Amino acid sequence: MSGPPLRVLIVEDSPEDAETYRRHLNGWEAFEISTRVEPLGEDGLDALRDWSPDALLLDYRLPDMTGLEFLREARPGCAVIVLTGVGDEQVAVEAMQLGAQDYLVKGRLTAARLRQSLERAVNTHALERELRRSRERTAAILGSITDGFLSFGPDGQAAELNGAAAGLLGAQLPMPGPPFAWDRSGAFAQAMRRAQETGAFTTAEVPVDSTNRWLHARLYPSDAGLTAYLYDVTERRQAERRAQRQSRQLQNLYDAAFTLNTVRERQDVLNAAVQISRDLLGTQQVTLAVPNDPPGEWQFSGLTGPPADDLRRVLEQITPDVTGALRDGPWTALPLVRATDPERGPDSLLGVLAFSSPDGPPDPDTETLLLTLGQMLSHALTRSALVEADRQHREHLEERVQARTAALERSNRELEQFAYVASHDLKEPLRTISSFTQLLQSRYGPQLDERAQRYIDITVAGAQRMSTLIEDVLAVSRLNTQPSVPTLTDLGAVAANVTAQLQALTDQTGAQVRVDPLPRLMVDPTQFTQLLQNLIGNALKFRREGTPPQVHLRAQPHPDGWQFTVSDNGIGIDPAYFERVFVIFQRLHNREHYQGNGIGLALCRKIVEARGGAIWMTGNAQGGTDVHFTVPFQSGDTAS
Repeated sequence: MSGPPLRVLIVEDSPEDAETYRRHLNGWEAFEISTRVEPLGEDGLDALRDWSPDALLLDYRLPDMTGLEFLREARPGCAVIVLTGVGDEQVAVEAMQLGAQDYLVKGRLTAARLRQSLERAVNTHALERELRRSRERTAAILGSITDGFLSFGPDGQAAELNGAAAGLLGAQLPMPGPPFAWDRSGAFAQAMRRAQETGAFTTAEVPVDSTNRWLHARLYPSDAGLTAYLYDVTERRQAERRAQRQSRQLQNLYDAAFTLNTVRERQDVLNAAVQISRDLLGTQQVTLAVPNDPPGEWQFSGLTGPPADDLRRVLEQITPDVTGALRDGPWTALPLVRATDPERGPDSLLGVLAFSSPDGPPDPDTETLLLTLGQMLSHALTRSALVEADRQHREHLEERVQARTAALERSNRELEQFAYVASHDLKEPLRTISSFTQLLQSRYGPQLDERAQRYIDITVAGAQRMSTLIEDVLAVSRLNTQPSVPTLTDLGAVAANVTAQLQALTDQTGAQVRVDPLPRLMVDPTQFTQLLQNLIGNALKFRREGTPPQVHLRAQPHPDGWQFTVSDNGIGIDPAYFERVFVIFQRLHNREHYQGNGIGLALCRKIVEARGGAIWMTGNAQGGTDVHFTVPFQSGDTAS
């Protein structure tokens, strides 16, 4: 069964908002609602004259005028509710002065709030109309108003109050003037004085100690005294306080997460966790207990003395299977558990956050805070355990690396010493073989036939090759045994010295050796002389038959240093052997064609890599070979 008819004019330029108001009013059993929507103020003015609505829902911002301008021009004879997107107390005051009964913010609008406000506005408007018609009907009208109603005479004494006001205030007439017993804060009395002094509509929110409620009061001063309307906003105030508290908690949790993410060491995590928990829970009686050896023992952080028996009792009840907080006596305990991981096995207990609060068991908001805090602390403790394990693992690896490095260094020193001693000791018997073979040839040569002479020649040549090989082995050994002393070296001068040493071979082969400008680098001049001597010497040695050698040495800046290139037009190398030629004693040709022991390029690689560079070779357009090597930058290098 529907209620009395209620015609509602909606002056709103937003179709979405207008439809929202309609939807909120549909199905309202208190009234039989009929609505009309006008998007412009001018159209709304016409509708007021043509349709005579019972109530007006007026948008404050219209395309052709403001809601206040509309009220000034229309002076509507119906209930008025002004709606706006942003609350503005000054606008609300002016709207009420111009005849509006209520002022609502769209963003907080609900069906219940709109219906309540509309019903209140209609009733208030009717009340005001009836008061003008007859004061005899005042009691009946006041009884029908759902909000609390108070009226005061010029002397400030309460003259009337309805049943809703009596219930809200816990008071009855006669009620003495201010200070009122129910207005312990004085907020209502201050609002009364302000309204009387200014003569303007005034609002206040008043705590009522006797009923533990918050009331929103709207006070309308007049020559006859003052009228006040009251409605209960306790739930809203509680929701606001809860929202503010939750907002502070969220910000504190964010700050706590940032702090926990900055610490890694176990003790630092424990200290930070205790301080963070104290700040969030609002108590200094906080400890973080972590399992210790033997089982059943705990390590406590945050306690200034030995743990109390009631704390130990609540800890005894904690296992990895416990979910949520436990309370025993004054202590509340929250287990911090590492989540199940198939690789680590079942859940494991990381620790227990325990705190003592005089306020009793935690409320639902605090329980939610505890669960979030517990997850943060669990992650922080897990991370610190991983950091600790990683540090121990790295320390163990470092010890093993140092041990192996020391063993390798000892082995290398022994091998180098052996090579040096063995090579040195081998030279003596070789000199003996060579000397006596030559003595045999000089004394008994005429008595030997041609075959014997050839055998002696082979023996002498072999001894000489063996001696050369030993010298090469000694050269490689010296690279490791003799420390390199880098000095600022003019590599152009080193190259000139090398070409001078090879001048006889250059003249013999008709070669041209071209050297571009080279930098001055911090290197060992002796080693780099060996390096360039081997590379340029190879370019001259491995030449094409009938073709004069063309050798070109150049250098160019490299991202990490300098890159040098020695190019030739010689016989070239099959790319399959580009890497093999740098291995010691590896030869691609027999000794009848090209002399040597296959140790020169190996020596070059050792010199280059000892300085942190790299060496490699490529073919070139002349069919010859390009040998490249890099020299990293060092302090003191110059371009020229």
